[in-house]
Amino acid sequence: PQPPRQLQQQPRQQQQHRQRQQLQQQQQQQHRLQQQQHQQQQLQQRQQQQPQQPQQQQHRQQQQQHHQLQQQVRQHPRQPQQHPRQLQQQPRRQLQLQQPPQYKCLVLLAGGYSTSLAALNIAELYDPATWIWTITGSMSYTRYVHTASVLTNGKVLVAGGYSSTSGDLNNAELYDPSTGMWTITGSMTYARYLHVASVLTNGKVLVAGGYGNGLYLNSAELYDPSTGVWTLTGSMSDTRYFPTGSMLANGKILVAGGYSATGTYLNTAELYNPSTGLWTLTGSMSYARYIHTASVLANGKVLVAGGYNGGGLNTAELYDPSTGMWTVTGSMSYGRYYHTLSVLNSGIVLVSAGYNVAGTILNSAEFYNSSTGAWTITSNLNYARYIHTACVLTNGKVLVAGGVGISSSELYQP
Repeated sequence: PQPPRQLQQQPRQQQQHRQRQQLQQQQQQQHRLQQQQHQQQQLQQRQQQQPQQPQQQQHRQQQQQHHQLQQQVRQHPRQPQQHPRQLQQQPRRQLQLQQPPQYKCLVLLAGGYSTSLAALNIAELYDPATWIWTITGSMSYTRYVHTASVLTNGKVLVAGGYSSTSGDLNNAELYDPSTGMWTITGSMTYARYLHVASVLTNGKVLVAGGYGNGLYLNSAELYDPSTGVWTLTGSMSDTRYFPTGSMLANGKILVAGGYSATGTYLNTAELYNPSTGLWTLTGSMSYARYIHTASVLANGKVLVAGGYNGGGLNTAELYDPSTGMWTVTGSMSYGRYYHTLSVLNSGIVLVSAGYNVAGTILNSAEFYNSSTGAWTITSNLNYARYIHTACVLTNGKVLVAGGVGISSSELYQP
């Protein structure tokens, strides 16, 4: 027989075994519940993903279409539209083609008088960038005391003058900067020299007065660049030899002073109206004069300085277009004629060189200040000269060239 201790342990072991079985069953049930919960979660996720499937399908279709287009582009590169970058480059090329060509700013000096060669037909170009003069095409006629006008098309019209071989001239020539050549254009009705010429706002060129074929002239003519033809326009009240012509801000032309057929020095002035073709007398200057200079100031007034009326003048006067009246302003330090007058970029007026009544050729220069009406002496030219030319360059400097018996040129730095 078993001892009493072992008999007592049997029922306890059975009871523990039952407890283990119950615990296992509980664990199995929990595991089943977890599986069911997991299955429900998966089902919910599938249900949530189902409405997104059409979007995914649409995206796949778009990718397929894009892929097909790429294949078509590879097979037919010229059929589809150009890339936006290429489309942007096309107008840039067109704009580059439309840009105007770049030109140098040159100074043209044509004709004149040489003490050894008489009247000249040669022409020269000055380049401000290099300070060099170069010979360009020659005119068909030798000439001096003529006029030169820059047309709106860039060509230069030379008209009239006096020739040592042909006498008083009524012909005109055109200089083309693009070719460096001269061509004959229409001739004026009257031969003339020491006249005035002005380019009007309509592009036509007005010439007036002067002397030709033994006559002092009051006639005026218009040159039309589009036709190359001259036509007579209204005549001035006075015959005028060596007057000045100035284009006012209102488009009218002011002609002042000169020497008349009666042998008198003139103090009268006249206005030409391009819209009517008529001349009207305006206010008279305080001093009669010719071989003087005139320039339009920044304020619209016209400054007349120097000249000759039996003696060299140092007086100056201002014309006011708004009133038609002249007023005397400050006088120069030296009386002079055959001089030049240049309006600088600052508005200051430079008078240079010339001739005086004592028979002295001048090398002096003076400034006129329009705000004070006073003249001040500035540095002298290197060479005394008269009947020379002066031109304000684009860089603000003043080029003075030539004169009687002198071929040199010099620059004034303001």
